[in-house]
Amino acid sequence: MAKNDVLICLKISVLGLPEPNRDTIFQGLRMDQGFYTSKDFLPLVAMASKPGMCACHSPLPSIHGTVIVLGAGDTAFDCATSALRCGARRVFVVFRRGFTNIRAVPEEMELAKEEKCEFLPFLSPRKVVLRGGQIVAMEFVRTEQDNDGNWKEDEDQVVRLKTDVVISAFGSILSDIKVREAMAPIKFNRWGLPEVDPETMQTSEPWVFAGGDIGGLATTTVESVNDGKQASWYMHRYIQSLHGVAVSTVPELPLFYTPIDLVDISVEMAGLKFPNPFGLASATPTTSSSMIRRAFEAGWGFAVTKTFSLDKDIVTNVSPRIVRGITSGPMYGPGQGSFLNIELISEKTAAYWCKSIAELKADFPNHILIASIMCSYSREDWTELSKMAEVAGADALELNLSCPHGMGERGMGLACGQDPELVRNICPDPKCHRYCEYCDGCAGR
Repeated sequence: MAKNDVLICLKISVLGLPEPNRDTIFQGLRMDQGFYTSKDFLPLVAMASKPGMCACHSPLPSIHGTVIVLGAGDTAFDCATSALRCGARRVFVVFRRGFTNIRAVPEEMELAKEEKCEFLPFLSPRKVVLRGGQIVAMEFVRTEQDNDGNWKEDEDQVVRLKTDVVISAFGSILSDIKVREAMAPIKFNRWGLPEVDPETMQTSEPWVFAGGDIGGLATTTVESVNDGKQASWYMHRYIQSLHGVAVSTVPELPLFYTPIDLVDISVEMAGLKFPNPFGLASATPTTSSSMIRRAFEAGWGFAVTKTFSLDKDIVTNVSPRIVRGITSGPMYGPGQGSFLNIELISEKTAAYWCKSIAELKADFPNHILIASIMCSYSREDWTELSKMAEVAGADALELNLSCPHGMGERGMGLACGQDPELVRNICPDPKCHRYCEYCDGCAGR
């Protein structure tokens, strides 16, 4: 650890907002009557859609007729499109405010539009109408905004919609009395959530931090993850301050040090000294210069660039990049046995990669950077591309003669690698003095 740092074990609890925000008008309603909360409905859809993740093999919820989804967030639109896939004939997305107040990301709303969901703004639910124990309609009142920006409900403007199913997606809450009591003496705001400093993620109790759903600040998973990262830094500062240890104002992970750091794990091969035997092969993780840079900064000892070619042989990759492997049989998802990468060589030019090699070697002179190159069976092309990589500062070359990446029709890659004579002519043994047409004299030249 860094000098003077104090090591303390923390207990972190993940609470979130586990319960649906159920309006009082829905009290006592059940799924068999046609009422779902988003926390009832979406897990059923997920389990039926991803059988590889569990052994339950449950069917999709049986949804028929007209569906009303209440809410205007990502979850509401997810419920709406899922209801269509479960058999709904028509789906209304009903929300209390206008389109400018929708919390969902634009992509979710556009998807719902494309799938013909219908939007009904400015309506607040008032009553669920039952007939024979089944939901048959809902009543709403009109909402309007006054001159001061306050939202009010006009009881004189009533809208009645026929429906077979209602899905409430008004968000989530924490209502468990025992959990709330366990969180004492933390102060709660008017929404029943802990008061949180948006900068430090601290609650009213300085030793308690909160973020994500329960912090009331994040609206997406990504934002929740960022809350955790931000809170971790201020946890570190708080703990160190208890013991009089000064911490930088710039967020950074504390440095750790053990005697193992003195062990030399460098290796030497083919006259090249690798700082460690861990590196990245020529594949998706080395798609760009910035990705290799991040790898070197993280401690990887070497990297092989994504295979590049001369401009005349440049390619355009298309999706999908990853396909099911032949050993997977009928399995899809997490249960499948293998994957195949059908990505072709780099879409970036040789000039880009040569400049990238020069910049990376200037910044990381002790790291090994290998240029992966590929040409058709042409002496001039291999010579030109090899010299470009050498001048750029590449420590070694990888001649791509084996990858079955779908470029055999150009006489490249595997088309060369499957012919021993072509391989021998493209990459001759330096000790070989055999004359051949390809080498035009000394094969070792």
